[in-house]
Amino acid sequence: MSEVIENEEVKDIQIDFKPAVINILEEEKFKESISRVVAEYTGHVPSVENLTVDKKTRASLNKLITKIETRRKEIKKTINVPYAEFEGWYKKAIAPMEKVIETIDAGIKKIETEQKEARKKVVHELLVELTTDTEVDSRIFENFVDDWAKASNFNDTKPKKQLIDSITYVIDGEKQKIAEYKSAKQSISDFCFGNNVSDTPYIRMLDSGKSVSEVMSAISEDVLFEKQRKEAEEKRKEAEKQRQAELEKQKQEYETRKLEASFNSAASVSTEIIQSEPEKTKSSPDEEIAEVSGAEIVQKYRAVIEICFSSLEEKNKWKQVMVDNGFGDFKATEFGKI
Repeated sequence: MSEVIENEEVKDIQIDFKPAVINILEEEKFKESISRVVAEYTGHVPSVENLTVDKKTRASLNKLITKIETRRKEIKKTINVPYAEFEGWYKKAIAPMEKVIETIDAGIKKIETEQKEARKKVVHELLVELTTDTEVDSRIFENFVDDWAKASNFNDTKPKKQLIDSITYVIDGEKQKIAEYKSAKQSISDFCFGNNVSDTPYIRMLDSGKSVSEVMSAISEDVLFEKQRKEAEEKRKEAEKQRQAELEKQKQEYETRKLEASFNSAASVSTEIIQSEPEKTKSSPDEEIAEVSGAEIVQKYRAVIEICFSSLEEKNKWKQVMVDNGFGDFKATEFGKI
């Protein structure tokens, strides 16, 4: 420390001043006048009938109080004049010393900042060392570094045991969180796999802060909802399939009726039935008219039906309709156009 300061060569400021004296003249008379005004208007309540008078009274009282207040301020200003002159001289006199203090203070703060940065570097190195070969990212503790880097946690630049223990405790807690997260994530993934659903949205729920039980409950609800949705969809498809089959059946019946009606109205039919005796000579298969059934001879009749169609397609449709309705097979014979 400087000898100038040590020997107190800079003395405390010595000031010779006399306190101001304020004498209130006719103090009792002033107080009596105030009391009379107060007594006269205490409890007074303005009314509509006396509103004009009440406003004048208010103006007079305000004018009086303003006059008194103005005088008080004048006295204060006069008394403060000597102090204002002293204060100006004082600030000017100590300004150089304040400048010196500012320079020294800036230098000290610079050194303290450098020392703290050195301690922060040590803390970062400790974090990296204690998180090596773990799944913990040392950067997540950045918010703690300033507090850990306090001078009270160090012997010069060497970290105290209490600091190392504090950092280790926090890192161990993070390790535990990671282990719990991995276990929860695996449980969710396994549950999703068992229910044949993707675990991606549910892992995001876990990451957003939901508990394992909340996520599991959400999965169960979604799985049940999807199951019910699929069952409803299957029922809908089956109902639609039955409806389409019914519509197809109705359509086929409608087409059949329509075709039969068309044949009845448009086709020109000429029928010739020839009854013949069984021939002794051998006949062709198409002309066979009798067959043996047990001990009886069953007479068969051949009917020749001539139908005119507008097209070959119409003829084929008619033939298929007759077969479908149990009228037997018909020999296809090509006819020329009429």
